[in-house]
Amino acid sequence: MLDGQKFTFASGILAPQADSAVTVRFGDNVLLFTTVMEKYPKPEFDFLPLTIDYRESFSAAGKIGGAAYRRREAKPSDLCILNARLTDRAIRPLFPKGMINPIVLSVTPLSLDHTQDLGVISLIGASLSIMMAGIPFKGPVGAVRIGRIDGQFIINPTLEQIANWEMNLICAGYKGTINMIELDAKQVPDTIVNEAFVLAQAKIDEMCDIQAQYLTQFSITPREVVFNKPTSTTIDFVKSLFTEEFKSQLIGNTKVSFNDHYKIFEKHCLEQAKSHIADDTNDNFTESKIKMAVFDVIKYVIRDRTIHEGLRVDNRSMTDIRPLFTQVDTAPRVHGSGLFRRGDTQVLSTVTLWSPGDVLLLDSMEENRIEQRYFHHYNFPPFSTGEAQAIRWLSRRETGHGKLAEKAIEHVLPNKLDFPYTIRVVSDCLASGGSTSMGATCGSTLSLLAAGVPLIAPVSGVAMGLMTEQDESWHITNYKILTDLMGTEDFIGDMDFKVAGTREGITAIQLDTKVGGLTMEIIHNTIAQAHTGRNEILEVMLETIPTHRAQLSEFAPKMAVIKIKPDKVKMVIGKGGE
Repeated sequence: MLDGQKFTFASGILAPQADSAVTVRFGDNVLLFTTVMEKYPKPEFDFLPLTIDYRESFSAAGKIGGAAYRRREAKPSDLCILNARLTDRAIRPLFPKGMINPIVLSVTPLSLDHTQDLGVISLIGASLSIMMAGIPFKGPVGAVRIGRIDGQFIINPTLEQIANWEMNLICAGYKGTINMIELDAKQVPDTIVNEAFVLAQAKIDEMCDIQAQYLTQFSITPREVVFNKPTSTTIDFVKSLFTEEFKSQLIGNTKVSFNDHYKIFEKHCLEQAKSHIADDTNDNFTESKIKMAVFDVIKYVIRDRTIHEGLRVDNRSMTDIRPLFTQVDTAPRVHGSGLFRRGDTQVLSTVTLWSPGDVLLLDSMEENRIEQRYFHHYNFPPFSTGEAQAIRWLSRRETGHGKLAEKAIEHVLPNKLDFPYTIRVVSDCLASGGSTSMGATCGSTLSLLAAGVPLIAPVSGVAMGLMTEQDESWHITNYKILTDLMGTEDFIGDMDFKVAGTREGITAIQLDTKVGGLTMEIIHNTIAQAHTGRNEILEVMLETIPTHRAQLSEFAPKMAVIKIKPDKVKMVIGKGGE
């Protein structure tokens, strides 16, 4: 029981051939979680191949669903993808570093009652399933949703309650920490958001205790796993090659030039280690271990400089924002466009206004023909990072980043009566240097103002980073919070904490971490530092376009609203209106 809410866990009946299987029930929502780990991974893996396989199940919702000519589930809905990403972000940092065994965690909905969002259940079930499989994991992971309705916090509110919320927050983490945050809010002040985090931490800890108590009923055999990480011999070899000349070439660079010098050094190390790599009996030297050692050596140097000298890889201070450039009307015939550039990141957002009947129709196992009047689509083509690849299909990352920017803006849109248009924003990431989702948020604001959409307030966003020192128990002993996280710092840093909002308050937050979890002190300090950063960005945006245009574009459709007495309707529609 958590705050009078009953969660039921069950194992031992379903899916007996999986490494573990557990069902989690909350109300009449029942989800099956199974985990299978590959015992014999490919030795050249240099990452953890973790897959969250979240299935769509119309039958669990009592629906047939699917296309009329097929009538079965196809690719997962956006909501399934978002829940899979939510789960991945909370559990991935808690596996041992260097572990390379592929893990597939499958989520199969068995019953849905449409009273609760499935995010919290997904996180709890994933935690239990991994723990029961005996895989090394710093769990259990607790999760909770906090709603704020009529000035009061509500634990795990129902979907009906959420419909009237001021703030909707979901947090996860292991005991004493938070490592995943997803929040959307209606311009809520920082102080109230911080109160919600404190409450969330208490409920996360309670859920961790509930899971730990359940797991005592089982005799869980720890699994042997395979590691691929550089040895001290490999690290020392790379250190010997990392001269002051190479170091000086890396420092003071933007992401693009940093990556170029990084690749040159990596290639140099591989060339010098060629004879060692050719010796199959020498386990200290493989191509993947050399590459990982290069990463570890450079990562240490950059982080040490940031934490102890207060200088970042591009020589900024902790609170400096990279050069900004904003523009509107970049594309001439669209209904509105905004270009936002911050450092190496460049995003072009375009607005299309159309009739009320052209809403996005959401029809999935959790959604029953919901009409969405405003929607945001985010594209991240390979050329944005200089990769020679064709554009194929929409990635899960694009779905997640697009939804974050959508949530950041949707609560400052005018109501339907005042502005009845359906609104679509497309953000194309043209160059990536870190935090393209916040670039898309800023670009969306610019484009909407240029299109003449009367926003309640303009929104900006900033990504915050973190560099830490930790002891053997993962306790953070020293840290620096970084405003305006650049791609290189995301690559070698410990968190990506995105905060969007207006001058009045926060509208969206998303947190990913690479450390096990964050303390409340770090979270509160990040919120405060982000407040200054996003307002600084907003000031630059408003110099370009201070408010929405008074007139819609000449290329946008025009709309007239007329009011008709009910007894006169037949004179307008039907045979009488011919």
